Amino acid sequence: MKDLRSTGSSVASMIAPAPDLISIPEAARRLHVHPDTLYRWARCGEFEPALKIGHGRRWVVSVPRLERYLHDRQEPPAPH
Repeated sequence: MKDLRSTGSSVASMIAPAPDLISIPEAARRLHVHPDTLYRWARCGEFEPALKIGHGRRWVVSVPRLERYLHDRQEPPAPH
């Protein structure tokens, strides 16, 4: 295995973000809703494109799932 210290590289720089995942704030911008609204929908299970990662504290949104969500629904669910 290559020693990263000798190359000046880091593991973080070698791992590119998945192009089909976006943040909740980015998804909120695309849906024209406040990010807090999407976080609430995600926690309640009302926003299927959201995925919980890590130890359940971080949310990301699957772009393909978001596109299906937008195709299947003309409007996002009404805020509570």
